[in-house]
Amino acid sequence: MLYYLDTVIVIYAVEGNPADQQRTLNHLDMLEQAGHRFAISEMTRTECSVPVFGPAGGQRLSDFFRFFHGPNLRTLDLTAATFLRAGAIRGGHTYPVVPPASPKRYGLADALHLATAIESGCDVFLTNNNQLSNFPDITVEVLP
Repeated sequence: MLYYLDTVIVIYAVEGNPADQQRTLNHLDMLEQAGHRFAISEMTRTECSVPVFGPAGGQRLSDFFRFFHGPNLRTLDLTAATFLRAGAIRGGHTYPVVPPASPKRYGLADALHLATAIESGCDVFLTNNNQLSNFPDITVEVLP
């Protein structure tokens, strides 16, 4: 199976607080030992790079690049079909919020990540965002 890793999963794996980092690395290791592969998008790289381009970010940037070049990780491009699907996700799907508020539309970043996973043939979308757990067009796994 091909697992798309949401940006938060990558951040946890590379520089999360110790508990989240260990939990993430253990889960990714278990998935890899079971023969699963992983994917991220160019957008994931962009989101991860934002905080590391500040002062003293050199080592952090190296840590992320080491993760990005892992042997079991593919980087997916964002295509025209991805952007079209992201628009359809934003326009046609909402997620529940705590009542009495109205359901909310997915944000652009979440819609692009979901669309990339779907358009690229990923089997599972791994996240730590419970708001994405009910998305119907791909299996969403919330980090245990």
